[in-house]
Amino acid sequence: MRHILSADQFSKTQTEEILSLAAQMDKQCHKGKIQKVLQDKIVACIFFEPSTRTRLSFETAALRLGAGVISAENAAANSSSYKGESIEDTARMLCCYADAIVMRHPKEGMPQAAAKVSTKPILNAGDGGNEHPSQALLDLYSIKKSLGRLHGLKVAFGFDPLHSRTIRSLAQMLTLYKNNEFIFIAPKGLHLAEDFLNGLKAKGAKVRLTDNLPEALSADIFYANRLQQERFANPSEFEANRKKFVITKQLMAKAKAKILDPLPRIDEIEPAADTLPNALYFEQAQNGLYVRMALLRYALDI
Repeated sequence: MRHILSADQFSKTQTEEILSLAAQMDKQCHKGKIQKVLQDKIVACIFFEPSTRTRLSFETAALRLGAGVISAENAAANSSSYKGESIEDTARMLCCYADAIVMRHPKEGMPQAAAKVSTKPILNAGDGGNEHPSQALLDLYSIKKSLGRLHGLKVAFGFDPLHSRTIRSLAQMLTLYKNNEFIFIAPKGLHLAEDFLNGLKAKGAKVRLTDNLPEALSADIFYANRLQQERFANPSEFEANRKKFVITKQLMAKAKAKILDPLPRIDEIEPAADTLPNALYFEQAQNGLYVRMALLRYALDI
């Protein structure tokens, strides 16, 4: 049994093992010859917070591999959590019915708390503004598939590092590889906490903060993420910052940077940019299926 709870839990060897398995899943899907290695397994997807890509790609991954799926897409209202059941008791119950549990929760640390009592693998599908390890792995896969490497990269991150679990998780995982440089682009007040930045530096990453959007144009990867409206304590702060930075077709037309975005897209990328050859965010979402197929196999050691 292997819980998948944090981007920080993986060694480089383990990461490469998962990326290699994802590449196999990619090939099998494109050939239409998928090995049903999870036949007779049940995967529970319990989401206390809304999701499109993560929930549906995990469910599709399970079905593609031959597993059955039980799910709660609005578990905050449609499970016994609504009646006050603890996350630990919810996990204990799910262990009675499923072989693996995919969980998203708006409160930080809930999948980790569930894992402490779970007899089945827990896969963290996002816990508040904290972690999103499966997204980080599919982002790594997307970068490697596009550029052929995960080292010696200049990566620009925007535009809400303070609240974005996907930005933090990807930055953590990229520190497994040498000579990477990170540029965090955000309005003042939305940059990463000092202790997190120091942690990245301690792992060998070069880190720079800026509020100058054109600095991203020289990057290898421009990783955009929307301002996380649901994480702002003050709605007026969100409204004041939401359209300060927008990736436009005109801005990126001559840039070499590959554009990634975990989606949903709100204000951060104009739709006209979708036609750019370096706009990879929909392909990135597709890669999520292959990586989550790999993660289910990895968690169940199959």
